[in-house]
Amino acid sequence: MARELGAEPVDFNEEDPVATILGLTGKIGVDRAIDAVGVDAYQAEHGPAKADRATRKQYEQELEQIGADPDNHWLPGDAPSQALQWAVTALAKAGTLSIIGVYPPTMMSFPIGLAMNKNLTIKSGNCNHRKYIPGLVELVQNGTVDPLKILTKREPMTSVLDANKTFAEHKPGWVKVELVITP
Repeated sequence: MARELGAEPVDFNEEDPVATILGLTGKIGVDRAIDAVGVDAYQAEHGPAKADRATRKQYEQELEQIGADPDNHWLPGDAPSQALQWAVTALAKAGTLSIIGVYPPTMMSFPIGLAMNKNLTIKSGNCNHRKYIPGLVELVQNGTVDPLKILTKREPMTSVLDANKTFAEHKPGWVKVELVITP
């Protein structure tokens, strides 16, 4: 789906994402990175990006620090700071990191030294929906953006809890879900 929408996908189970990005940019790095994953990040299961023992230990400590809320069907991934680490490492000097992935207040891991030495600009926080919705609606109305291209499931509103649970389990094919009100 990413390739169809114009992106260059990187499978972190097959290649090291940072090495791939640096290779694609002549070892400079990218100007901008978006961490849209947050603590839901998962480790590579195999391949060159698979975490070493020390990194896995770090992730275990982060998970203890973060905790989870299974009552709300939310569990973090097994590599909470991985997306941040990779994004900061893959950015060029004076690049910009935008963090919209969710991190709980208990999350304390961030590569501040690397970010500071690269002179990165960091923007983070929850989306100011009211600011962006009019412009996004205009992009949809004029045909620049087609949100249906990322809609992968339609579920009845009466199944919202089950749909949310399945989505949170990262089941294949669950990218964006439309909840349909049935008469």
